[in-house]
Amino acid sequence: MSTRVDFLCMMARFDAMSKAQDTKDRLLAEGRRLFWSRGYSNVSVREIARGADIDVALISRYFGSKRGLFEATMADLPALDPAGIGDSRALVETVVSLFVSAPRGGEMPSPTALILMNAGDPEVGDLVRDAYATHWHKPLETILGDEGKAALFGAAMLGMSVAEKTLRLPGIAAPDTPEYEAQLRALLDIALRYTP
Repeated sequence: MSTRVDFLCMMARFDAMSKAQDTKDRLLAEGRRLFWSRGYSNVSVREIARGADIDVALISRYFGSKRGLFEATMADLPALDPAGIGDSRALVETVVSLFVSAPRGGEMPSPTALILMNAGDPEVGDLVRDAYATHWHKPLETILGDEGKAALFGAAMLGMSVAEKTLRLPGIAAPDTPEYEAQLRALLDIALRYTP
């Protein structure tokens, strides 16, 4: 009898853990969608809870606060790994490949949207700028050997993303074309030619 009771208790705990994980995942997805597309200060925890169809009190339970949820949405930001990139040519090809293969048109905003919407926010801007520095600027600086070149290269990447996704400039080719790759490569090459 005890084995059956133990099994039932174990299954109940597993079910509760599964529901808790589902709740956290839904809050994270809705938090990412809203924070990254509209900005931290423009979104309330009630909106996030309503969008996730979850009680607002569970944000505090699982993330501690609105800021805690925001920080959790940034946990899986992509990062550039300098160890796998030998020189500036390999860097350009890596970035072109990332841009060409990046998913488009989905409901989830891109990391570029996170930066654009939140880097200047008085409450979380420091977190976003620090994340960009850690994930992209410092690795770029390591690869390129110069802070100024790293900054300009990062600006070229962000600029291309803004021109394509936010401004939707008609002169930017479609991402699945060789012309898009050529435009991006040219922009990155110009950034690399900068001499401080």
